[in-house]
Amino acid sequence: MLLASSLLVTACGGKSEEAKKPDSGDASTKTTEISLLRPSWNNLRPASSDLWMWKEYEKMSGIKVNWEELTDIGEKKNVILTRGDLPDAFYQVDWNNGELLKYGKQGLFLPLEDLIKEHAPNLQKYLEENEDVRKGLTSADGHIYATPYLDPYPEGNRTIRLWINKKWLDNLGMEVPKTTVELEEALMAFVTKDPNGNGQNDEQGWYMPSGSLGWTFEQMMMGSFGIGNGGRKALGNFIYVDDNDEIQLTITADGYKELLKYENRMYKNGAINKQAFSGVDYDKWTADAAKDTVGAWNWAAPDYVGESVKDDFVAINVLAGPNGDTASLTDSQVAGASSLVVTKDAKDPGAILKWVDYFYSEEGSVFGYLGKEGVTYNMEDGKMVYIDEILNYKDGIGLGAFQHVDNVYGGYFPYIELSPEVRAAAGKKEAMVYTDLTEETLPSVMLPDLPATIEEANESSSILADVGNFVGQMRVEFVTGTKDIDKEWDNYIAQLKKMGSDKYLEIKQTQYKRYKES
Repeated sequence: MLLASSLLVTACGGKSEEAKKPDSGDASTKTTEISLLRPSWNNLRPASSDLWMWKEYEKMSGIKVNWEELTDIGEKKNVILTRGDLPDAFYQVDWNNGELLKYGKQGLFLPLEDLIKEHAPNLQKYLEENEDVRKGLTSADGHIYATPYLDPYPEGNRTIRLWINKKWLDNLGMEVPKTTVELEEALMAFVTKDPNGNGQNDEQGWYMPSGSLGWTFEQMMMGSFGIGNGGRKALGNFIYVDDNDEIQLTITADGYKELLKYENRMYKNGAINKQAFSGVDYDKWTADAAKDTVGAWNWAAPDYVGESVKDDFVAINVLAGPNGDTASLTDSQVAGASSLVVTKDAKDPGAILKWVDYFYSEEGSVFGYLGKEGVTYNMEDGKMVYIDEILNYKDGIGLGAFQHVDNVYGGYFPYIELSPEVRAAAGKKEAMVYTDLTEETLPSVMLPDLPATIEEANESSSILADVGNFVGQMRVEFVTGTKDIDKEWDNYIAQLKKMGSDKYLEIKQTQYKRYKES
């Protein structure tokens, strides 16, 4: 499932008024060398040293990159730090806030805020104009230890939305649901009225690979039950921002109890697939979707369900809940807070910041995602469109572009995303238009990962290990009806308190205060 989801993540550069390239001097006589360690994608495209984009950028910048590429880098990254010589920087490697602070305080990672001011004018300008981004990158000690992957566009992959089978709705004479009640009615009709018309009663309502319910459908529906403000990262950490701008726990809220009852009712009636918690992997799900048996599911883009049926579905970003609440499941624009991390062994940190800063400009954006006009894309009716070799690539346009440029697969690059319109036009497509995704339906607050001290990170991760397992277990029992929600709710809350939920909430409230005052 993670591999399939990575196909949907695109990364690229941004929105500065003027591209500022590294000042390389005379590139024909002077070449700076830097070493970068990154995840390996060599099973899907040429090695970084052979990729057209990086060979071309070496000519443009006068900076030669010695790439080291590793598989399973998430499992190896902490071991790498024990090596005698570190790479100059980690590229596209995921370090959480606690790790950035820990290794920063140990002197393994360099603070970058002064280097950014001196050597990265495009990124510096963005930080000055986007206070939430600067706060989201600032660690508990006041330093910035990484440059980010940024996505300013909630209409793109920052939002997880519900996709419902429009063909089935049309066959049944039903409108696209706008409320939780209407969704329940539509899904019930899907499983009782043979909308695919084959007479076999094989239709499913909400249906995804097993284990997806809690972090897709449930998190989206939190906005309908009054506990969705704060964005995807907040909800993923069991917190939301209430009407008084205070952090609260989602998993102990009255709204969560009502949401579980809603899920339980739909599961009992067959509107949520009976194998929501076990028995279905991604391949089986897409095979079932290809047979026209899937009614609704959640993801950022329709491609996830498979090419043959993706056009059967229409997106829903918000559904009004019992009290009229709406809030989309949208992430902070700090989509990745550790995309480029400079180490203590960097021989020329300024050169690294100059090298990466180009990709925080509009010109660098286009270069990273599309390449160069006449080489990897052409202008057609005022739009940048990939060359035929990419458009006709046997494994799809995304992987076709990935044979030439680096910012179209896997995500988490040190860039600012191009707009969905530009990315769609590159593949000769129209960008999705979502009429229900507006300023009013976006969360009023979209938090990044909150800055944590080392002590907070250690304590909260210990609590979360127990709480996460318990909440997952109880979700299964509550939704399937093994345990009665009303009768067991007080015991559920009491057990969470024993596991440290109150202490976890206190830590998150402290971190939110620190974030706001940063």
